[in-house]
Amino acid sequence: MDNKLDLNLIHLFVTIVQSRTLSEAARRTGMTRSNASRQLKALELAMGAQLLRRTTRHMEVTEAGKLLYTHGIRMLEEADTARASIESLGKSVRGDVRIRLPTGLGHLYLTSVLLDFAKRYPDVTLRVLINDFIGDLISAEVDVALKITSTPPEDHVARKICDISWCLCASPDFIERSGAIATLEDLAQRPLIAPASFGRRFDLKFDMNGARMLLRVAPRLQSGDYPYLLEAALSSLGVALLPRYAVWRQLQAGSLQEVLSQYEPEGVGNSVYLLTAANRFPTMATRTLMNFISEQIRLNESNWRRPGS
Repeated sequence: MDNKLDLNLIHLFVTIVQSRTLSEAARRTGMTRSNASRQLKALELAMGAQLLRRTTRHMEVTEAGKLLYTHGIRMLEEADTARASIESLGKSVRGDVRIRLPTGLGHLYLTSVLLDFAKRYPDVTLRVLINDFIGDLISAEVDVALKITSTPPEDHVARKICDISWCLCASPDFIERSGAIATLEDLAQRPLIAPASFGRRFDLKFDMNGARMLLRVAPRLQSGDYPYLLEAALSSLGVALLPRYAVWRQLQAGSLQEVLSQYEPEGVGNSVYLLTAANRFPTMATRTLMNFISEQIRLNESNWRRPGS
């Protein structure tokens, strides 16, 4: 390799691969398309290999390009980590962090946690995405993601924070109007409010003292927006299947009541994980944010547990 190879060329190439078009890569790096093309040719000349096959329709990464992309990501991460470590010597935590939050935990709890973090660490710039899609963190340009799941993805580094338990609950007004719910058969006769990720019809799974039970259900209301599901339950529209982190305050205040507490329903994932890319080294700012979120979640973890567990 040319010992005068510029890391800026590596950065450009990584950006081209991630953005999939030369024009978009040029926009992201603040240069013209023609200049980006010249820089790419200079990089291929320095490497002594063709890195991309370009046609009028698409762009394909060659075998040499794939190798350079893998090592280039690490080189850039190492450079960023070194810079951040040097900057942090005797100084405050600083840098950029891109984080993705799941909608339920994000809207109902973590947005306030991130605001507290921003106040405590004014030199950290946050870019916050709230959605339930978790693809490849590198191509999504995300440094760290939170995911509620029972099986964390194997192609990421997964750090478990805590368990997540679920419950069935309804407003006192709904229970008074519809009658007591003492059995699974009673539940089957009531309108159900549930996350959309289950599908339109599904088998709701329960555990009762180690025994597994199933109930075929077709919810009346479904959404990926957990605050909406919570409002639907508070509006007496049915029995809601929600994680305890979403409803523990309402259960304590009495605005919602747990039903069929002898059964433990299975929700959309039983643990919350912090995910980072397998081939990336988190910066000090990212690590600080990860530790801050973990500590804040653990402060409330006891409120999110099933009573008596």
